[in-house]
Amino acid sequence: MSVSPRRAAGPIIEPRWRTETGEAALAIAPSPRGDLLAAASADGMVLLLDGIDGRVVQSWAAHAFGTLALGWSRVEQVLASGGQDGRLCFWRADAHTPVASVKASPDTASAGAAPWVEHVVWSPDGALCATAAGSHVALWHPDGTLHRRFAPFRSTVADLRWLPDGERLSAVGYGGTVVWHRDMDDPVERYAWKGSFLCHAWAPTGRWLAAGMQESAVHIFEVATKGDLEMSGYSQKVRRISWSGDGKKLITTGGAYGTVWNFAGKGPAGTHPVSLAGHVLPLTDVAFFHQGLWVATGGEDGQLLVWDLVSSSKQAMAAGFIPAPLLCLAWHPSERRVFSSHQSGWVVGWPAVR
Repeated sequence: MSVSPRRAAGPIIEPRWRTETGEAALAIAPSPRGDLLAAASADGMVLLLDGIDGRVVQSWAAHAFGTLALGWSRVEQVLASGGQDGRLCFWRADAHTPVASVKASPDTASAGAAPWVEHVVWSPDGALCATAAGSHVALWHPDGTLHRRFAPFRSTVADLRWLPDGERLSAVGYGGTVVWHRDMDDPVERYAWKGSFLCHAWAPTGRWLAAGMQESAVHIFEVATKGDLEMSGYSQKVRRISWSGDGKKLITTGGAYGTVWNFAGKGPAGTHPVSLAGHVLPLTDVAFFHQGLWVATGGEDGQLLVWDLVSSSKQAMAAGFIPAPLLCLAWHPSERRVFSSHQSGWVVGWPAVR
């Protein structure tokens, strides 16, 4: 699918580099230092790109069928990958053979093919890697040994996240949210909902839980009181959400606009969101930089827009374009520059925005 923007949403920037990876990269993940960018290919390959110039440093066949999820340990240069073959693999940046390769779901999980490993998330301390394969959630050590397997979620897990304390893990899907402690078998908390959550994110302060909904809305829980509210009116399902580093802003997809809610003070009840207009087709990904109020939005129109919400919500600080729908984006861990992957098979490094 080729696309072309119909209007300029801000000052134009050109890619710093653009690398053809063959099949589309379904996930991208910068290493903790940002010197490498891992790309998960739909044909099962994993590629390591140089974060500065985009050249392919390493590539290997990681999974039968597609590689779906990637994550780096923040402590060591260990990369975890999950795929359509139902396996979790751990890799070192300089090796083509995995440190370990394990089946992520129990042997009793399926009489047929193993459930896909669609979510791979490291704990903040880098000691444990969490996986979701179908309804099965498990925790693993970097050498591939099993730390703990939880009772199956009531549906396929739609999203998996660590809480800000690094001790607890949450999953969402049909029926709401379940929270486990990394060292306990039974759930320590539940946020029940009669419907399906597609994604979720915890405010860095730990005060709020936000979840994107199948019903084209966002549901909010206040953790301390268990009170909840819902923001509706979206034109599409809300599949991606992101918090600012201070926990005072939340951005969501759900149409052609990035919708920003204000969580300062008592929260968003009774307030009006800010709409970031500039895309001409629906957004596919959004992400706040870890500091300040810099946020990136990407869409089916192939545009990458970078906003500084302190300066303006009317016009992006920078607008980049690739003639293919954007699939996912990621910020460099320490610099204000973005990486993106596109349906065409391109992975792109964008220049720093000043």
